[in-house]
Amino acid sequence: MRRSLDLNRDLTTLFVIAVATVLLTRSFLALAGYPQVGGSKFHIAHVLYGGLLLLAACIVLLALLNPAVNVVAAVLGGIGFGLFIDEVGKFVTKNVNYFYRPAIAIIYVCFVLLFGVIRWLSRRRFSAAEALLIAAETLKQDAVGNLTAERRTRVLALLSETGAHGPLADGIRDLLDRAQVAPASPDLIDHARSFWSRLTSHRLFRTLIFALLAAGVAISSAELGWLLRHGVSGLTFSQKAFAASTLAADALLAIGALRLKMSLLTALHWYEHAVLLEITVSQVFLYTSEQLAASLNLAALLIVWLLLRWGIHFESNVRTTPAH
Repeated sequence: MRRSLDLNRDLTTLFVIAVATVLLTRSFLALAGYPQVGGSKFHIAHVLYGGLLLLAACIVLLALLNPAVNVVAAVLGGIGFGLFIDEVGKFVTKNVNYFYRPAIAIIYVCFVLLFGVIRWLSRRRFSAAEALLIAAETLKQDAVGNLTAERRTRVLALLSETGAHGPLADGIRDLLDRAQVAPASPDLIDHARSFWSRLTSHRLFRTLIFALLAAGVAISSAELGWLLRHGVSGLTFSQKAFAASTLAADALLAIGALRLKMSLLTALHWYEHAVLLEITVSQVFLYTSEQLAASLNLAALLIVWLLLRWGIHFESNVRTTPAH
């Protein structure tokens, strides 16, 4: 089994999109009064749309060679899987009960298992054989004219780190060295990268980040204080789980704050862990009692997660791009 260099980005995108799809779908249905598509005779369940989107993701991956399609497939697959797993209650009950209460727990377990698989695949170091295959795969980007200098630098660094040698490795390394990189154009990504460099180099940037973290922890603590105002014994299981996961997320934020002075990239990774914990655990349990609040919180968390992924992407490139 050989892994992709972008597996963490693509699988995490699929995962977050799937979780968001479940929560947003259930929120929309609740607000709309659970409408049915198909009239009085038929009921076209949204699991069918999920299946079609999963099929579309498979077609995109199998039919197209451009590596950029992986992100498209991750989004389509995430929405498709979310629509599919959302209706699990219908398929584990004899009376086809969408409102089967343990369905949320089943969905949650599926997401936890998926998250565990993604983290297991992402944590393992790449081998020399994997680096060689990644480098060969990167040559596709040269063939279609969208190989970036940034990508080439990352792959060449990976070949060196894993000690990939031999005639094939040397030949691919030589091809990458001589490959034509796509011309840098002043597009949105370039402007964003330039903005990130200016932002992170400002002397008050880390102070601002620390202040935002402190404010987030303070708000979270206030919410927990209000929830626990009558003691733990009066809370439901979902409320207890929400409180525990929120405390865990606050702890991850605190670790990130302590790492901020040493490494911005490390701190950003800890913040991402906290946000993913909130999305995948806290919001799921909050949804069982507060659908509107969970939906609003989810929307805000998704925006924060996207900003974090943007920051991690650019900060990682700073680490791998040699200084001129």
